[in-house]
Amino acid sequence: MGDKIMWARQEGTTKTWVHEGQEFSHRLITQKKQGSSMSFHITTYMPHFDVMVEGDGIHEVILYCLQGWSRQIVEATGEERMFRQGDAMYLPVTYRYRHIIGDAGLVIAVCANPSKEDGDM
Repeated sequence: MGDKIMWARQEGTTKTWVHEGQEFSHRLITQKKQGSSMSFHITTYMPHFDVMVEGDGIHEVILYCLQGWSRQIVEATGEERMFRQGDAMYLPVTYRYRHIIGDAGLVIAVCANPSKEDGDM
């Protein structure tokens, strides 16, 4: 990471639409902006969004639920979890699960390694 302390605000970063009208992300800390080998995002999902989520074979990801909730169903095993405020989840580079957003929507903090940049999906 860079050699100085840096700050960022969600309002000062570009909104990246992951799924138009349903899911967007603000990449707050990234390699290009702050020199970080990982990135930190805030991602927001609209209520009742239902999507299959897959690893890209490159990024390890950690999710932390800030508000709202969702249902997650791992395709390979059928395991089902409720993801609620205060829960964290680790995703390896390869994964696949169904993500069903609850009626209040969902806001999560995301850490990705290596860094994802503005515009990266």
